[in-house]
Amino acid sequence: MIVSIHFEDDDKTVQVKANQRLTKICDEHPSSIFFGCRSVACGTCLIEVVSGIENLTPVRDEEQILLDVLAPDNPNVRLACQCVIQGDIRIRVAN
Repeated sequence: MIVSIHFEDDDKTVQVKANQRLTKICDEHPSSIFFGCRSVACGTCLIEVVSGIENLTPVRDEEQILLDVLAPDNPNVRLACQCVIQGDIRIRVAN
């Protein structure tokens, strides 16, 4: 299955195979998302999911702990290093 990812900060859309990690996709299609560690430790890859949050793998406990610190009042944020894309999404770097 092919899915679309729209990177709002870069005003670009890429089409890729589903069930891939966002880190891998960004390695192949550079974007404004900065990956400082890729292991749910630093929070540099915090993104806001504008649409399609249901098309990402669920938040796991260790990611939720960091999200509660970085963006406690925003249910639409994720750490890009933890996301596997399962359907179409629109994302931007979280402020």
